[in-house]
Amino acid sequence: MKPPSPFRHAWLGILAGISPALSPPALGHRARAAETAELRVAANTIRPGTIATSAAGFSLKAKLNGKAWSAASMMRPEAAGRIIGYKGEDYLGLPFHRSHLVVGKVIKFGDDQAVDLAVGDDDLFWAGRTGEMKYTKIDATSAEGTFFFTATARGTSKRIEVTEGTFRILLGQT
Repeated sequence: MKPPSPFRHAWLGILAGISPALSPPALGHRARAAETAELRVAANTIRPGTIATSAAGFSLKAKLNGKAWSAASMMRPEAAGRIIGYKGEDYLGLPFHRSHLVVGKVIKFGDDQAVDLAVGDDDLFWAGRTGEMKYTKIDATSAEGTFFFTATARGTSKRIEVTEGTFRILLGQT
């Protein structure tokens, strides 16, 4: 397992309201362990401006290389212009536009409709430009759908296969 990068700790420190100058690389071993534990708690809490996922509310789930992934919170798609879910440090963002809200509408991923993905301990930003999403249910208050894609990142030949993706968003929520 590779050690966490100083950049990731600085970023988490900023999210948690901790100065990057006090990030783990600048502290002693015991202080570093304590701060790392605090940062993990902060990263897994609901982010400001997001809504907790629930069985009847917002939901974003998929398998990443066969391993189950589920967002803990999501942004309102009207505010973000994307369907965005967060799980700790992980991020998954799908394209969104109100004109797509048609049952059966398929959005093919590509350069102009890409998926954003950030996962795990790597500092890579993954993009899904192959695959698709499909709206399967839409009513006055919500929309649901499915998706799959293959994510790639510059600087590596690795791929992340995202399968069995599902989402539910609430519309017009304030």
